[in-house]
Amino acid sequence: MFVVGDRRITCNALQDLHDYGTPQAPAALLKCALLSIGIVNLPETNDVTSSSSLQKQLLVHTNGCGIEIKSWSNLPTGSGLGTSSILAACIIAAAARVCGKHLSEDSLVHAVLLTEQLLTTGGGWQDNVGGVYGGAKICRSAPGLPLKVTTEAIPISSTFQKILNERLVLIYTGRARLAVSVFV
Repeated sequence: MFVVGDRRITCNALQDLHDYGTPQAPAALLKCALLSIGIVNLPETNDVTSSSSLQKQLLVHTNGCGIEIKSWSNLPTGSGLGTSSILAACIIAAAARVCGKHLSEDSLVHAVLLTEQLLTTGGGWQDNVGGVYGGAKICRSAPGLPLKVTTEAIPISSTFQKILNERLVLIYTGRARLAVSVFV
C-alpha cells in the first residue's frame, strides 16, 4: 500500500508495479524505491508467474508484516529543489531499515541514482548527496561508469553558519523544471 498525499494506491500483484518507469504513474517514485534496493523484484519478462508473488516477496523482507509507505511534499513538481531525490532517499532509508537492510550513506546515494534511472527521470547525484550528507560539503565524481561520488565535509563555524543563514533567500519563480538526462 502506498499513500501519496491523500491518495491511496494499493498494489496486490507484481503487475501493479509495471508502470514504475512512468513518472506520472501513481506512486511511481515509491515503486522505484522498493525496486532499487531489492525489496521487490520484477520478473525479466511480462510473465508475472515466473517470479514469486508480490505478497511473498514483501513477507520475506518485512517478517510477515507487509509494507505501507506514506509520502507527501508541499513543494511544487519541478521546483528545482531536488525534492524527488531527497524524498527517494528518505523512502529508501526508511524502507531498508524496516526490512532489516543496512545502507551506508554511499549506498543510499547510489540507490537513489538507481531509483531515478528506473523512474526514467535520470536525475543527477548532486541533489541526493546534498540531502543524504548534512552540512557544507564538496562532492566530486569523475566522468565514467561505474559512478563513484566522493563527499568531503567542510567544517564551518556556527558564527559563519548563522551569517550565511541570515543572508540566504530561496525564491520560487513558478517556472517548473525537470532534470532529465539525455544519453547520446
